Amino acid sequence: MTATIPTPDREYYVVDSPYEVAHWRPLVNWLLFIPHAIILYGLRVLAGVVGFVYWLVLLFTGNLNLSLYRMMVLYERYNARASGFLVGFSEEYPPFDFGTGGDDNDAYPPVTLNLPEPPDSGSRKLALNFLLAIPHYIVIAVIGIGAFFVAIAGWFAVLFTGRWPVGMRRFLVRFSNYYYRVWLYATMVTTEYPRFGLPA
Repeated sequence: MTATIPTPDREYYVVDSPYEVAHWRPLVNWLLFIPHAIILYGLRVLAGVVGFVYWLVLLFTGNLNLSLYRMMVLYERYNARASGFLVGFSEEYPPFDFGTGGDDNDAYPPVTLNLPEPPDSGSRKLALNFLLAIPHYIVIAVIGIGAFFVAIAGWFAVLFTGRWPVGMRRFLVRFSNYYYRVWLYATMVTTEYPRFGLPA
């Protein structure tokens, strides 16, 4: 598998599943999601601690630690798959997979997340990226509120029509890709300041 190359317009998060979903899915997916939610809670705490250590390592050594980065990727990919199932992008149950590679291992084809790996070393100035990204965090929070309501509306659409509206699902995918563009900048994998707004 070829390495993922970070580019401004690349889709890191891809949903590849039919728009048709069984009517009853919105009523039970949240229940089926519970085991993943428990795991995600632990992974989120771990990713937060690892992210802080990852930042300190760069600050003191000028190196981006690949093993620490991959632990953060583990959380992001697990979350992408489980959340994709929760909102009803696929009827296929996501695996309890803990792969850490940047490129997706195709363990869950309906939702894939390919994230580039960091360079071996970087300027210590990159440690400021997470602060420089604060305006993006604000925009993500605002759009995220809209994305939440779009997901709810999508659930009702599936409940009554058995099909995800194309525009709604595409909006959620675009929002996710915007989030990952900012995440890659904040984790110092990319040095180019991300553009504001959702990718086309």
